[in-house]
Amino acid sequence: MITTKTMNVNGNILQGISISSPGGEGHPNMLVIVGTKGYIMCGYLNQEAAKSFGDVACVISGKELEDLLDAPVKAVLPEAEKLGIQIGMTGAQVCEIIA
Repeated sequence: MITTKTMNVNGNILQGISISSPGGEGHPNMLVIVGTKGYIMCGYLNQEAAKSFGDVACVISGKELEDLLDAPVKAVLPEAEKLGIQIGMTGAQVCEIIA
Protein backbone atom coordinates (compact mmCIF):
# COMPACT_ATOMS: atom_id res chain seq x y z
CA MET A 1 0.00 0.00 0.00
CA ILE A 2 1.26 3.46 -0.90
CA THR A 3 0.53 6.26 1.56
CA THR A 4 1.29 9.95 1.06
CA LYS A 5 1.27 12.42 3.89
CA THR A 6 1.76 16.17 4.10
CA MET A 7 4.21 16.74 6.94
CA ASN A 8 4.72 19.94 8.90
CA VAL A 9 8.23 19.85 10.34
CA ASN A 10 8.96 22.96 12.41
CA GLY A 11 6.79 25.06 10.10
CA ASN A 12 8.22 23.55 6.92
CA ILE A 13 5.81 21.63 4.69
CA LEU A 14 7.17 18.45 3.07
CA GLN A 15 5.60 15.41 1.43
CA GLY A 16 6.06 11.98 2.97
CA ILE A 17 5.69 8.80 0.93
CA SER A 18 5.53 5.33 2.45
CA ILE A 19 5.28 2.05 0.57
CA SER A 20 4.35 -0.69 3.02
CA SER A 21 6.43 -3.84 2.83
CA PRO A 22 7.28 -3.62 -0.89
CA GLY A 23 9.11 -6.94 -0.73
CA GLY A 24 6.28 -8.70 1.08
CA GLU A 25 5.55 -9.35 4.71
CA GLY A 26 8.56 -8.95 6.95
CA HIS A 27 10.33 -6.48 4.64
CA PRO A 28 10.86 -2.90 5.79
CA ASN A 29 8.75 -0.04 4.48
CA MET A 30 10.17 2.13 1.69
CA LEU A 31 10.19 5.72 2.99
CA VAL A 32 10.86 9.12 1.40
CA ILE A 33 10.36 12.67 2.67
CA VAL A 34 10.46 15.18 -0.19
CA GLY A 35 11.10 18.91 0.01
CA THR A 36 11.53 21.46 -2.77
CA LYS A 37 15.36 21.19 -2.68
CA GLY A 38 15.86 17.48 -2.03
CA TYR A 39 14.78 14.44 -0.11
CA ILE A 40 15.43 12.00 2.69
CA MET A 41 15.39 8.37 1.62
CA CYS A 42 15.54 5.13 3.54
CA GLY A 43 18.30 2.62 2.95
CA TYR A 44 15.95 0.62 0.74
CA LEU A 45 16.54 3.07 -2.13
CA ASN A 46 19.56 3.17 -4.45
CA GLN A 47 22.12 5.77 -3.42
CA GLU A 48 24.27 5.29 -6.53
CA ALA A 49 21.33 6.00 -8.83
CA ALA A 50 20.40 9.12 -6.85
CA LYS A 51 24.03 10.26 -6.95
CA SER A 52 24.24 9.73 -10.72
CA PHE A 53 21.25 12.06 -11.19
CA GLY A 54 22.82 14.74 -8.99
CA ASP A 55 20.05 14.50 -6.41
CA VAL A 56 20.18 16.34 -3.09
CA ALA A 57 19.54 13.38 -0.80
CA CYS A 58 20.57 11.64 2.38
CA VAL A 59 19.84 8.27 3.95
CA ILE A 60 18.08 7.82 7.28
CA SER A 61 16.68 4.54 8.63
CA GLY A 62 13.28 4.10 10.23
CA LYS A 63 10.16 1.98 10.21
CA GLU A 64 7.68 4.84 9.70
CA LEU A 65 7.94 8.36 8.24
CA GLU A 66 7.95 9.98 11.68
CA ASP A 67 10.96 7.85 12.68
CA LEU A 68 13.02 9.61 10.02
CA LEU A 69 12.64 12.94 11.81
CA ASP A 70 14.43 11.91 15.01
CA ALA A 71 16.92 9.44 13.53
CA PRO A 72 20.43 10.44 12.45
CA VAL A 73 21.63 10.78 8.87
CA LYS A 74 23.67 7.70 7.92
CA ALA A 75 24.84 8.71 4.44
CA VAL A 76 24.96 11.96 2.48
CA LEU A 77 25.14 12.38 -1.28
CA PRO A 78 27.57 15.02 -2.64
CA GLU A 79 24.91 17.57 -3.65
CA ALA A 80 23.38 17.37 -0.18
CA GLU A 81 26.78 17.97 1.41
CA LYS A 82 27.00 21.21 -0.59
CA LEU A 83 23.83 22.42 1.19
CA GLY A 84 25.30 21.59 4.61
CA ILE A 85 23.67 18.23 5.29
CA GLN A 86 26.01 16.07 7.39
CA ILE A 87 26.12 12.58 8.85
CA GLY A 88 24.64 12.62 12.35
CA MET A 89 22.12 15.42 11.76
CA THR A 90 18.51 14.52 12.57
CA GLY A 91 15.89 14.21 9.87
CA ALA A 92 14.13 17.26 11.31
CA GLN A 93 17.33 19.29 10.81
CA VAL A 94 17.59 18.04 7.23
CA CYS A 95 13.96 18.99 6.60
CA GLU A 96 14.79 22.61 7.42
CA ILE A 97 17.43 22.55 4.66
CA ILE A 98 15.47 20.72 1.96
CA ALA A 99 12.03 22.32 2.55
